[in-house]
Amino acid sequence: MLEVIITILIVYMLYYFISINRFDKSGHYKKAAKQKITDYEALPTEVKYFIMKYNIDVSKVNLRGLLKLIGLLLGIDIAIVSIIGVLIFKDNIVLLLIVTSIAILPLYLISLKFIGRVFKKKGLIKDETNK
Repeated sequence: MLEVIITILIVYMLYYFISINRFDKSGHYKKAAKQKITDYEALPTEVKYFIMKYNIDVSKVNLRGLLKLIGLLLGIDIAIVSIIGVLIFKDNIVLLLIVTSIAILPLYLISLKFIGRVFKKKGLIKDETNK
């Protein structure tokens, strides 16, 4: 159990310093005026995918909060896959790396689907009439 918590914390902290820290508390990119890019362009690719796939209305969502949620989700997914992988393939490290690398993507996409449904229930998606 301690390994799971440590893995989640390490992944979340890495994600925090790489992605989340670039946005201020209101959800805007800190260096947008200097670099002349929009908040959306500064987002990591997985967040852009989530926004496009589930039609999230960026004006209704705090981007920093969304990044925190996705960072936590990524940490939980990596912890689950790594712990299960270690339990199954504890003797063969090469097989462990191959299987966990392949297994993380489907689990992450399924997790994003559940978060997308939650956002839809909360009304944080774009209206269908605006397309």
